[in-house]
Amino acid sequence: MAEQEQGGSEETPAPDAEAKPDAKPEAGAKPEAKAEEAPAGLTPPPPGGIADLIASALPDVTIEAEQSLSHVTVHVAPDDIPKVMPVLKDDPKLDLKLLRNLFAVDHQEDGFDVIYQLISLTKGHEVAIKTHLPKDAPKVASVTDVWNAANWHERETRDMFGIDFEGHPHLVPLLLPEDMTDHFPLRKDNPLAEIEEWQADFLEEGAGDGGGEGEEE
Repeated sequence: MAEQEQGGSEETPAPDAEAKPDAKPEAGAKPEAKAEEAPAGLTPPPPGGIADLIASALPDVTIEAEQSLSHVTVHVAPDDIPKVMPVLKDDPKLDLKLLRNLFAVDHQEDGFDVIYQLISLTKGHEVAIKTHLPKDAPKVASVTDVWNAANWHERETRDMFGIDFEGHPHLVPLLLPEDMTDHFPLRKDNPLAEIEEWQADFLEEGAGDGGGEGEEE
């Protein structure tokens, strides 16, 4: 009986009266700048990386970021390229002073992508900036005033895809004849050369087997 009374005297611990729901940010506090979520079906980049650094340096520019196989790709509207690129190069947290490459991708009826591959040799990070251009009027501002290396990259891209880099100081053909301004070899609608007829059927028997004249017997 005493045991029953002793057991019955035990009380269930009361809920912690001090427990509070997650604190809400104070009114007026500015949230940390972050890149927009990756487009549907793409992998978002890790938080706190190069994409968030870019978003913090350009809070009034809308960007979308995705994690590619070896780097982060940031999508930027064509009209924002003149504003974005100088910041990427000159901001001390970004310091993307090396333009490794600049090229285009033809999506046929969906237009073109222009991709800028940038590297910081001091920070050890890299990023690809991608902007999308319409098929009928593929043009974007030149970045030759930001990176001198863009000069030849943009001329080659114009040669191969017909993209107009507005403000380029000398946008003349680099790989093609100077009078060839309406033929773009790397566009997917560019006609391919006809397949030549296979000539082996017309060769004499034994041709090409190494048994030519002058061979030692």
